[in-house]
Amino acid sequence: MRRNSRRARRKQLRRKISTFSAVLRSSRPGIHYTATIHATLAPEPSGPYDPDEIADRVRTALRITAAAAVRDQDPIDLPAAQDACAQQLRRPKALDLPDQATQVTASVHLELADEDRAAVKELLTAIRAQAATDTLTRQRTETLARELAHPAALLARWLQQPDAQITKPPGEAELEALARRLRGYPKDRDEPLELQLLDVLRDFLAEFPKEEQKRLLVMLLANGMRAARKPGHADRAEALVKPAPWPGVAALAEDAS
Repeated sequence: MRRNSRRARRKQLRRKISTFSAVLRSSRPGIHYTATIHATLAPEPSGPYDPDEIADRVRTALRITAAAAVRDQDPIDLPAAQDACAQQLRRPKALDLPDQATQVTASVHLELADEDRAAVKELLTAIRAQAATDTLTRQRTETLARELAHPAALLARWLQQPDAQITKPPGEAELEALARRLRGYPKDRDEPLELQLLDVLRDFLAEFPKEEQKRLLVMLLANGMRAARKPGHADRAEALVKPAPWPGVAALAEDAS
C-alpha cells in the first residue's frame, strides 16, 4: 500500500511539473510571450510529501526565472528570447524541501499568441516605415549640406532668396566660415573614406590663404604620391599648381619655328 502511495505521489508530481504554461512580459508594452515549460527534479523527493505543494514551488520558481530572462528581450527577435530563456531554465536550481535537497532543471518553448503576433507585425511595419522616412530625411540633409559646403554654392543659394539684396552680398569670410561649418559636421559612417578625406584636405588648404603656401603643400603631397609609386597622380597634382604659360611665349615659339 505504501509503495502504491509513493508511486502515486511521484506520478502526480511529474504530471503537474512536466508540462505547464506561463505568460511572460516582453520588452514591448502589451506584447507577451507564451511559454511552455518542462521541469525535472533530481533527485525526486522521497518519503511522505504533498505533490501539490512541491509542484507549486517548482512552477513558481521557474516562472519567476523565465520572466526575468525575457523581460528585456524584444519579441521581434523571438529566437533570441527563446535562447535567453532556455539558458536560464536549464541551470540547476536548488529547491529546499524538508529533510532533503533536490534540484530542478527545465526546458522551455516560447511562442507568441495570435494577437501578440499581430501586434509584432504592426510594430515591424511601423518601424520599417519610420526607418524609410529617417533614411530619406538624412539623405536630403546630407545632400544639402554637401551642396552648401562650398562658398560659391552658399552665395548662389543666398541670391535665390526673394529678399536678397544683390548689391550687398555676404562677405567672403562669412561664406567661407559657414561652408567650413557645414563641412565639419560629423559624416555618416557609411560615407566613403575618400570623400571624408577630401573635406579634410579642403579645410587644411583653406588655412593657408597665400597661393605660394598652397603650391608648396601640393608639391609636398605630390612627393608623397611619388614615394607611394604613383607618379601619374603626382604629375596631375603638380599640374594643378603650375602657373599657366604666358601667351607671348607660345607665340614666340611659333615664330621661331
